[in-house]
Amino acid sequence: MNRSSHGLAASTICAAAIGCVPTRNSSGSGTPTRKGSVIAVAIKEVWIPSPHYSSPQSYMVAAFHTTEGAMKYRDLGAWFQNPSAQCSSHHGADNYERGVFGAYVYEDKKAWTQAGANPWTLSIELCAYASWSRSTWLNSKSILVDNAAEWLNYICDKYHIPFTLLNNSQAQSGTVKGVCQHVNFGSMGSGHHDCGDGFPIDVVLDKAKKWGSGGSQPAPEGSSLMSASVAIYQGKQYFAYLNGAGTVCVNGGAVDPSQKGASSGCDIAIDQETGRKVVSYSNGDRIFCTYTQEPGSNSWAWTSKKWTTK
Repeated sequence: MNRSSHGLAASTICAAAIGCVPTRNSSGSGTPTRKGSVIAVAIKEVWIPSPHYSSPQSYMVAAFHTTEGAMKYRDLGAWFQNPSAQCSSHHGADNYERGVFGAYVYEDKKAWTQAGANPWTLSIELCAYASWSRSTWLNSKSILVDNAAEWLNYICDKYHIPFTLLNNSQAQSGTVKGVCQHVNFGSMGSGHHDCGDGFPIDVVLDKAKKWGSGGSQPAPEGSSLMSASVAIYQGKQYFAYLNGAGTVCVNGGAVDPSQKGASSGCDIAIDQETGRKVVSYSNGDRIFCTYTQEPGSNSWAWTSKKWTTK
């Protein structure tokens, strides 16, 4: 059985700043660059894969949507995984977790979010209602506003999209780059009205501009792609990640030096009562595998769960 990783297990936490595979494609960046106080091409994602996607054309637009129901990105992800949903978005964000985003569709695929405008649009669903007032957004939903700005900074920097607010005709053209809301797509976007008149798009744009350059050329592709997660046990942090050779590592050391070629899917869980550690990933055959370290042991036991991953 091949122990190298290729697929990514659902609900894996990844640091896109250091090359998380769900957002990685030929247009993307593997090496972060620092602009102002925020690292460009950097968001933390929880990968909750949706089966609802197809091939895109060329990304021109970054679009905001509101869920009109789901108030947490994990609940939104569960809906996107439902075969009957027939919809998805690239990312989702809520007002509970600052700086963490649901990732549902690979960025090199077309999410099913805005009907006829899907081919040229990267989308995020904000766990919110279009009926919210500007006061509600700014005074009660500041975490979500900041998440929206961070996502926009990331998308605009990575895909060379300017921080330009598009009008309806520009958003619907498929030829003009910029930022819009679902409402701007009109009937071609199924006639939705989100994110609503109260959505502070001006504040989101201003924050995103301050955090990044917007429209800057992406950094060159890096050679050390890595997905990562962290767990805490008795006050100590344990980082599980994939190094540049695709080897599963924990806190700087290779779990199994003979295992190479992994590209994604590293997660770690620690039993808080016993200290038993489990690192999970999916191998080159897209089979879910684990390494387990028992309390008091320095060795790791490898197991294939024989479950197929996406």
